Amino acid sequence: MTNTYGRILSVDDDPKVREKIATYLEDNGFVVYEANNGQEALESFHAKKPDLILCDLQMPVMGGLELLEILKKEAPEVPVIVISSTEKMSNVIEALRLGAWDFVPKPITNMTVLEHAVCKALERGRLVFENKRYRLELEEKNIQLSQSLGQLKEDQTAGKSVQQKLLPNPNFAFKDYEFSHRVIPSLYLSGDFVDYFQITPNKIGFYIADVSGHGASSAFITVMLKSLMERFLNNYQLRQDDIILHPAKVLKHLNSDIYNAKLGKYLTMIYCVLDLEVNTICYSVGGHYPNPIVWDGNFASFLDGSGFAVGIIKDAKFDTFTFQLPKEFTFAMFSDGIFEMMKGDLPAKEKELLSLFKQKQVKIDDLLLPLGIKAEGGGPDDITLLLMNRAALCKHVNK
Repeated sequence: MTNTYGRILSVDDDPKVREKIATYLEDNGFVVYEANNGQEALESFHAKKPDLILCDLQMPVMGGLELLEILKKEAPEVPVIVISSTEKMSNVIEALRLGAWDFVPKPITNMTVLEHAVCKALERGRLVFENKRYRLELEEKNIQLSQSLGQLKEDQTAGKSVQQKLLPNPNFAFKDYEFSHRVIPSLYLSGDFVDYFQITPNKIGFYIADVSGHGASSAFITVMLKSLMERFLNNYQLRQDDIILHPAKVLKHLNSDIYNAKLGKYLTMIYCVLDLEVNTICYSVGGHYPNPIVWDGNFASFLDGSGFAVGIIKDAKFDTFTFQLPKEFTFAMFSDGIFEMMKGDLPAKEKELLSLFKQKQVKIDDLLLPLGIKAEGGGPDDITLLLMNRAALCKHVNK
């Protein structure tokens, strides 16, 4: 047998019994303390902190049962083995009721029986101790987790407030072109982003972006994107460059900035420039899907265009595409989260998405409600829509 070493407190008013037990256990690698009665045992217990107690029941000053009652309150996890004659089994039963872990009858004729009981009790005691320690650690970690979750909730609330303030007005009109958008996060914060802004009296820039992943880290990239786009716009207003007017150049510079930032994130994006004078749109696709949809009052179709995602490849190439808009139209862009709410394969989902355009001046709710998408989110992915509508009776038409 492999000995399980430990410190033993042997309590017995018979010095010969104590000596026999101490000699045997010490020869087998244990440390043994001795006490003549329960009172001495209690004092030794407080001073020595033994791993196990061997306790006789019939002793002067303080008997074993009284000692057990005290230990049950003070240290119920410390193993106690009763060593007593079988003449008074009622006392043994009472001792077990009070928390004794085992019983070895007197006289001890085979010391290996005692050793086996000691080893078994010590092993069980260690398990009890470890379980208690794990439980205390778990309780402490739960407290820390609750505190961290509270702090996280505060941080998320602040982050959500910042992100919402960065978004444009939900409904805004540039002359007779009406813009609207909706961002529905899957988590508290969104990795999707939209914006539209006036560049010149006759040119409007707008875009939709979808950052890889979800949550706070992805939301941080949307803040970075907003800052970079505002820098391009400010540079144009200060006559430093005209990048903001050229979609492919915008995506190229964004790609370089995000790639060099080494944040472990990338984004898909479509950036567009609307020319109000000639009713055309030029755009560049940065790995984004689905492509924009144009509805002319009779049919809805996807625009052409493809390209690399933004921030993955250092020298990614991007193209600019131009499309002549109809006199009356709805122009729609979506994040790919829209497809998570649809059933079937990809061609079926594309067909279903196109079928949602059935009337003039399509509104965001006209697209969301048939798909069962709710504003509070909680879906498998962020869902974002950007719509641009133009009515038939407008001031600027194609000649």
